[in-house]
Amino acid sequence: MQTMDDAGVYRIGDDIALVQTVDFFFPIVDDPRSFGRIAAANSMSDIWAMGARAITAMNILAYPAGKIPAEVVEELLTGAAEKLHEAGVVLLGGHTMEQEDLLYGMSVTGITSPETAITNDNARPGDLVVLTKPLGTGVYCDAMMNDGLAPDRYDVFVYWMERLNKYASEIMQRFPVSCLTDVTGFGLLGHSLPIARNAGVRILIRSKDVPMLPGLPEMLDTFNPKGVCKCTDYTEQWSRISEDVEPGRYTVMAEAQTSGGLLATVDPGQAEQLVMTLREHGDTEATIIGEVMEMDEPSVYLDVV
Repeated sequence: MQTMDDAGVYRIGDDIALVQTVDFFFPIVDDPRSFGRIAAANSMSDIWAMGARAITAMNILAYPAGKIPAEVVEELLTGAAEKLHEAGVVLLGGHTMEQEDLLYGMSVTGITSPETAITNDNARPGDLVVLTKPLGTGVYCDAMMNDGLAPDRYDVFVYWMERLNKYASEIMQRFPVSCLTDVTGFGLLGHSLPIARNAGVRILIRSKDVPMLPGLPEMLDTFNPKGVCKCTDYTEQWSRISEDVEPGRYTVMAEAQTSGGLLATVDPGQAEQLVMTLREHGDTEATIIGEVMEMDEPSVYLDVV
């Protein structure tokens, strides 16, 4: 756990290891079926962020019994089952409890080879940094909660959160990827920091190259993202932020993401081909957003320009 990898890896033989994770959260959209899909995609993502194959899952559900119709719970679980089916993951069961607030997620088990698991501690100077999904789910969520999200933007919002990182992970395993994680609760900056610190390198992020959902960061004039303070409290002491970086773009890079994309460091000779392949297979916003560099100043692990 010292490297802050996305899931735990337990060797059970010379050629196989278990990969285990758990995640759950409050509803981020109003439609229960869509929320189920998003929660399932988010929960399974940590397995794919290790370069592993997800194989089984168990539901974790807490809800106020008698206040939420049974049909709503059925829709939520049906949406989650649809994503499990898409991913080829078997649902083994789960656990429910009664409480005032609705929470839903999954514990997920995967398998991998102990020798080929992709961790977040092997970034090398010269590698390029690739992100597969646009940022901005926190801003969009606040806009939705305040009736400020147009239907077409709502569809984009849901599409990216429901999209499985399974496809990007499988493609990345065919390329010389040195390091892999996913962008979730600590935002782009918070998930970049362990990569840099573990390897003793500096990650340079070109803020204008970071993909964002339509309308960002201008929507920040009206709507507030989630989790920014949590990320900046963690990252600012290790960061150098250029005066040229637009404050709005920095804020979006610091916000917590729900079911965000994969973040990888890749051999520079293969990065363009990787991005092209990702885009051809559905991750149309996949982009090179920076590079891994030698440290030029003690304790500066993130360089945002």
